[in-house]
Amino acid sequence: MEVIGYIAGLLTLVGYLPQTIKTIRTRRTKDLALATFIIIGLAALLWTVFGIANNMPAVWMTNMVVGICSTIIICIKLSAERL
Repeated sequence: MEVIGYIAGLLTLVGYLPQTIKTIRTRRTKDLALATFIIIGLAALLWTVFGIANNMPAVWMTNMVVGICSTIIICIKLSAERL
């Protein structure tokens, strides 16, 4: 059953990474909703804590990376808005 969690985590990352990579490369964030990435980042943080507390590596590893990706996008968006 744990394999399903790892597969789900991998698919989540594969779905999330293209936006993060594109944002890093282009620095274009005009059409990205800041609130969405803040909510996703906070949810990922909470899922990471939950996964660690319940010894669920598939949950905490996936969400830790999603949280990092969200933080990157948020930082780029905030710095782009200042310009």
